[in-house]
Amino acid sequence: MSQALILKVGDTGSHAELAARPNPEGLVLLHNPGISALLARAESLKGSTLTGSEKKRIADSAPVIATPKSVAEATIQKRGYE
Repeated sequence: MSQALILKVGDTGSHAELAARPNPEGLVLLHNPGISALLARAESLKGSTLTGSEKKRIADSAPVIATPKSVAEATIQKRGYE
């Protein structure tokens, strides 16, 4: 029986994949590129507002990196968007 890998700083993958792993350190899953940019691009390509399920599907499949909260906050502040 395999045990889920504990989330560690620097781990990468889809949001859904990493969110399912144990996170005892309370790391933040930082979208890269930012989720706002991904959703804006998807809306632009679609030509209309995304539905809630479309937004969730994009967010779940988007690439993320596990970071300490302070690093995520600094990155978001530097970007100017989430």
